Amino acid sequence: MKLWLPFLIALTAFLAISYIWGFSFFRSPDQVFLQYEKAMLDYASQIRLQQEAGSRVGLSGHEIALLREMAIVELEGDMKNLILDFRRDWSVMQRHYIQYARLSSNWFENGLSGSIYTQDDPEYGGYLEQYELQDDPESYCVIFIPKSSDQSVFSEFSGARIYFLQRTIWGYKIEWGRSLIDLILGMDSSSVSV
Repeated sequence: MKLWLPFLIALTAFLAISYIWGFSFFRSPDQVFLQYEKAMLDYASQIRLQQEAGSRVGLSGHEIALLREMAIVELEGDMKNLILDFRRDWSVMQRHYIQYARLSSNWFENGLSGSIYTQDDPEYGGYLEQYELQDDPESYCVIFIPKSSDQSVFSEFSGARIYFLQRTIWGYKIEWGRSLIDLILGMDSSSVSV
């Protein structure tokens, strides 16, 4: 009887870990991108909530701006499981995304609308040519094409973009620095090759 309890605990722990691992490992590339998109929308929502809370309590414009920048903490938690080499890229990501917190525009209310095309979609090759995007056979690539190129949305979603994903033991992860290199360097995406 004494051996059954440790065995049952070990079996339960193994099954729980297997479930968590399987949930991450078997996510499709477009599911990973949708989680990334959701994390960005949650970040924008958190910024708006911070701004509204600061306005209600009568904070100054500078204090509200600092409060809005604190929303990056929530984004960090969401991105840890989605980004390949998260520790390496986080400092750049932080600088890049804090710029969104400093903006004040109607993109806080707007959701993202567009289409996602994976390498398995028949239209994928045509969109690569149409938008002059370069994919990589070593990575799994996802193309996001917004319905409009409205400048009020996040700049990374304002035009067609290819996201590079790598398969890891924890499932697909986005190569963030590689996917957004044009924005990081402040260049036109057609002039950057990766």
